[in-house]
Amino acid sequence: MKTKSLTMPERELLAGILKNYIGELRVEIIHTETDTYKKALHAREKILFGILRKLESAVIEDKPELPLANKAS
Repeated sequence: MKTKSLTMPERELLAGILKNYIGELRVEIIHTETDTYKKALHAREKILFGILRKLESAVIEDKPELPLANKAS
């Protein structure tokens, strides 16, 4: 399997995008009346927070690269 890496500016940008999306997702969760859909949104939020934690820890540790899995061409 080939991997690709994100640069520090790419990680910071992606973390910012995720933070904005999570904020919008929280608003959607608040306004959602259907329990099933609300649970699905909470599950998505949990996954996004996990990704954000990984990105932020890589930024804090100042790792030169963060490998991402990529399908072999």
